[in-house]
Amino acid sequence: MPALFLYEPRMLLRTVVTHLVTEENATLQTFQSLPHLAEYVRSSTADNKILLVGIGGAGDRFSDLLRFIREVKAMKVKTLVWIPAQYPWVRKLLNTLYVGKIIDETCLAMALRPAVQELLAARAALNRQHATVLHPRRITLTELDILLQFASGLSSREMAETRQCSYKTIFSWKHNICEALNINTHAQWLEMLTEIVQVTSMYHPGKSYGPL
Repeated sequence: MPALFLYEPRMLLRTVVTHLVTEENATLQTFQSLPHLAEYVRSSTADNKILLVGIGGAGDRFSDLLRFIREVKAMKVKTLVWIPAQYPWVRKLLNTLYVGKIIDETCLAMALRPAVQELLAARAALNRQHATVLHPRRITLTELDILLQFASGLSSREMAETRQCSYKTIFSWKHNICEALNINTHAQWLEMLTEIVQVTSMYHPGKSYGPL
């Protein structure tokens, strides 16, 4: 039996996703706390684990969520996320973190069920082949940390001092990140960092969210 884990702090979207997924006769565990989610996913003994994530609801846990998404690849967890349409660089970043399926948040009610059905039916070998074709370059956990530290405002020299490495090493990691994300200009680099900052600050408890 597949084990499905849902992380969506926003009540409206969490209710919609829960309703749609339970119609597939699948067992779903919902979480509003990222540490609790991580604990349950890590301890699950299910052979087929699927992680469902609402990126826009992560708030100030966005960086931790990205690290966790990157981590669960080693656990053979399939991942489905939904994101606001106005963040194309975040979508590219998620593509480099082994996310299996990304859908537009505004189309969630229509796109979620077929996306879940696809992951439930997918064979691991086909998934690996599909991922290899679409994503020839992945971001490592270290590179992800470097990117997130840049987004937090740290400079290359500050990171080099903290990590006790050379400035050239930081530059090399940044080059790898840009290569994976197909970032070719400084303006695109700033757009990437800006989107991370915006997603981190976009969700606030008590905010009203419109219908899907």
